[in-house]
Amino acid sequence: MLNTSIKAMMAVGALVSIAGCKSTIESYVENEVGDRLNDMAGDRLYLAHGDTTLNGRVRSGTMSTDGDGYVTSERLEAARNGSLEIGTNVGELEELAMNNGSWTARFNANGGDRIDDGMDSLVITSRSSNGERRGWMGNADALDFDHQTFGMWATGVGTSNGSVNVGSFGSRTAAADVPSSGSATYSGRSVGMVVTTDGRALVAESQVGVSTSDFSSVSVASTNTYVNNLSGGNAWRGAHLDFAGTGTVDGNGFSANINGVVAFSATSTGTMDGSFYGDNAEEVGGTFEMNGAIGNYTGAFGAD
Repeated sequence: MLNTSIKAMMAVGALVSIAGCKSTIESYVENEVGDRLNDMAGDRLYLAHGDTTLNGRVRSGTMSTDGDGYVTSERLEAARNGSLEIGTNVGELEELAMNNGSWTARFNANGGDRIDDGMDSLVITSRSSNGERRGWMGNADALDFDHQTFGMWATGVGTSNGSVNVGSFGSRTAAADVPSSGSATYSGRSVGMVVTTDGRALVAESQVGVSTSDFSSVSVASTNTYVNNLSGGNAWRGAHLDFAGTGTVDGNGFSANINGVVAFSATSTGTMDGSFYGDNAEEVGGTFEMNGAIGNYTGAFGAD
C-alpha cells in the first residue's frame, strides 16, 4: 500500500496536470475564436485578436506640475519616428504601448491599468494604476478608419518631470500614389492637451475637417471643441480652441498655418502637419500645435 505522502504527491500531480490541460484548452479555444473573429472582421486597422504595431510620427514636449499644482509646458520638439502597439484578446482591448522614439508608455488592463474602449466612444482612454500615465487613442472602429489612427499620451502627470506626446500612425500613402488633381474632403476627430496661461491642464476633443480642391493646397478646421480637466469631470464648450487655416501639399504630406477663430484666440497661431494614408489617399492624419492667449494647445487628429 502506498504511504500517505506518496498518495498526496500523486493527487497534487494529477491536479496540476488537469489545471495545465484546462489552461491549454482555454488558450486553444481563445485562439480559435480569435482567429474566427479576425477572419470575420476582414481588413481592419488592427487585429480583433492578437498584437498589431502601427508605425508613425510623434512629437513630444515637457509638462511639469509644481507643489501648488501649477502646470507648465514647453513647445513640442521636431517629429520623429514612433509606434503604437495594440494588443487584443477575443475582441477585448487589453494592452496599449505608445512609443515616442525614445521610450514607451504601456497600459495593461490585466496589470491594474484601466483601458476604456466602449464601442460608442470615439476616443479610447487609458490610465495607469497610479494615475501618472494617461493615454488617448482614436477608436478606429467607431470612427470607421481603415488606414490610420491618432494618439496622445501624458507621463509624469502631477509631477515635475512629465511629458505630452502626440502622434499619427498607420499606412501612409506612397508619394507617387497621391492624386495630382481632383478634390477630396475628410472629416474626423482630434484629441489634445491644453496647458493654460493660468497653469491648468485640460483635455480637448474636437471635430476636424481637411479639404483640398486640387491636391496642391489644403484647408483645415477644428470645430465644436469641448474640454474637461485632466483630472476628469464634465466637459464644457471651448470655442476659443476652435481653429482654421490653409496650407500646401508636399509629396504624401501637408502643412498648414492655423489660428484661432474667435476674438479671444485670433492672435493664437500654430501649425497643423498631416499625412495621407491608404493606397489612394483615402484618409489623413497628423498633429498640431497652437500657442498664444489660449496657452499651449497640442494634439493629434485623424479623418476619412
